[in-house]
Amino acid sequence: MKIPRNFWMVAVAAMTIFLGTTPVLAQTRVQQLALEAGDGNRITGFVLQDASAAKDAPLAILMHGMTGSSLQWIVKDNVTGGDDISSDLVARGYRVVGLDARAHGGRKDEMPPIARLENLRAGKSDAYLAMINGTMDDYDVLLEDVKRRFGQPRQILVMGYSMGAQMSVLFAAKHEEVSHIITLVPPAVKDAPSVAPVNHAHKVQADWLLLTAGQDQYSSKADNDALVNAAGGNVDRIEFDSPHMLPIDYVHSVISWVANIKTDVVPTQ
Repeated sequence: MKIPRNFWMVAVAAMTIFLGTTPVLAQTRVQQLALEAGDGNRITGFVLQDASAAKDAPLAILMHGMTGSSLQWIVKDNVTGGDDISSDLVARGYRVVGLDARAHGGRKDEMPPIARLENLRAGKSDAYLAMINGTMDDYDVLLEDVKRRFGQPRQILVMGYSMGAQMSVLFAAKHEEVSHIITLVPPAVKDAPSVAPVNHAHKVQADWLLLTAGQDQYSSKADNDALVNAAGGNVDRIEFDSPHMLPIDYVHSVISWVANIKTDVVPTQ
């Protein structure tokens, strides 16, 4: 199957960031991340927090979608509404971090993400799996760096859109300290079962918000039902009558759910 070149949010990668003129982010501190992965790969991303953020502030790790970058979460007025979500999290006392997945953003290489996905569809999975698994290792490096710089976070929220939602499930399944997870239209990824969300959902112990799309090209209603069942049914699910790219109203659903998280309580593991 030919994957369209405008896969869900190509436009975000071409946007310019205007942090200095964004009122909701005006009182925050933005720091560029530059870390080294275990295999020597350069990790790029950001840390966004209020100047008064506590050392043990709850941590929000935000994961972007295919063909995008970490800028999805901080570019002013972008089509995904990611900046509104980040601003709300910072206002609630979260330390917000994001990184560029491998082959994305500042980490583009000789093989574009879409080519990796097309190869996967054609039965050649190596490049796609290298991108996903390498990025998951990078998120481990990111988490350790945050702990080293700021100490153990009070709670950990992981949120991702599309490919980022897929990675959020993988991350939460691996790290029991994740207290909350928000997945926005995770793809079924049937051609790569080792990294398919449905095969890791049973290991997720966190409180879970799942946003699905009734006309999703990359995860059918049956796929989404299977994901909920694999998670043991312990999932708050909201479905939109939309294709894979959610209507901007989804932002309100996310913010409303986050508002009910008690960040002054340390979860027991």
